[in-house]
Amino acid sequence: ISNSCNMSLSPKNILFYLFLLGVVTWACVNPIKDFVQIDATSFTTIEADISDDPDLSKVRLTSSSNRLLSQLALPISKAVVFVTDQNGNKTPFTEGIPLGTYYPPTGWKGAVASTYKLNVKMLTGQTYESTAETMKAVPEIENAITRFETFEQYDKVDVRRAGFTVYLDFKDLPSEGDFYLWNWKHYEKIGFCATCTDGGKYDFKKLDCVQPKFPTDVILNYMCDGNCWDITSNNDLNVFSDVLTNGQRVVGRQVARIPFDNWTPYYFRLEQRSITKNAFAFYQSLISQVQSSGSLFDVPAETRFSLNIKSLTTPSERVLGIFNVFSVRKKIFIIDRRKNIPLGEEPIISIIPGDTYSCPPGSVGCQDKAPCIESPTRTKITPEGWVF
Repeated sequence: ISNSCNMSLSPKNILFYLFLLGVVTWACVNPIKDFVQIDATSFTTIEADISDDPDLSKVRLTSSSNRLLSQLALPISKAVVFVTDQNGNKTPFTEGIPLGTYYPPTGWKGAVASTYKLNVKMLTGQTYESTAETMKAVPEIENAITRFETFEQYDKVDVRRAGFTVYLDFKDLPSEGDFYLWNWKHYEKIGFCATCTDGGKYDFKKLDCVQPKFPTDVILNYMCDGNCWDITSNNDLNVFSDVLTNGQRVVGRQVARIPFDNWTPYYFRLEQRSITKNAFAFYQSLISQVQSSGSLFDVPAETRFSLNIKSLTTPSERVLGIFNVFSVRKKIFIIDRRKNIPLGEEPIISIIPGDTYSCPPGSVGCQDKAPCIESPTRTKITPEGWVF
């Protein structure tokens, strides 16, 4: 492992990190038959998370091309997926929504100091197995400080210029060889759940916009039929090794950059994860490759080959992804974006274009409020700790 243990990526690498969390790519010129790769330039991707938080454990199976050629992913369904612990206890993972994603029984979670191994069997008989990974404990987040900072290399109209940087403190565990990763989520309550452009109107049966034969400049926004939140996640990788700080208190570790795009309070949920050595090496290689290549489209597939998952049926097959076993601690912050703002600094507030759709007077059976459709970026479930 490199001695450069304090690493992060800037927001310009958003597409790459989305690929890592599961938005893997697929080019339509590479056909798949019965989930078996026909073209030699595409690979099976296995992204598996085992956590002591019951909401975070899942396995995602996809088939992907070797470069970032499209935004589409091809899920692999109907696989047999299970994890086994050091005592031989087997936990099956069942396919859910979205397709190709497999979940453990409700309430199941991993345990610190337990060791887990992943097994996957496709419909075709192709089988995959991970190495055994042990879940390490993670310290609590002791403190977090938010500081308004400007990056003067950007123009005032650039959203990257002004924002809030989040720093945290924590006490590293006395054991040697601890590795950390930070993730965060922002929930923002929204008023509109659908926007139809080019003169389109919302179809409440198809739950999508229907475009007219002859497009226009009309934009219609449909209010939500109940509470709804958009979800924003971090778009960078942020990992850390205690090789130089073992057992010490880590102070002022930068973990997030929050935009100055409104005056409203900012809901911020931070995760501190204790990851394995294999996961750290995997993420570190991704960071190093992007920083050296300077382009997401130049990142070779070899960078993403798994360090701890192999094919049992075809030993020469290279698998993408990682078997990630981690413990996690969460902390929720409500950041006041009105405090300590220098004179003359104003937020760059995005204005939603278009008109709000409403049913014509006297219309029968008309609907004008769109549903909040659950997805990785939207939910109607009230976020934990929501106080607004």
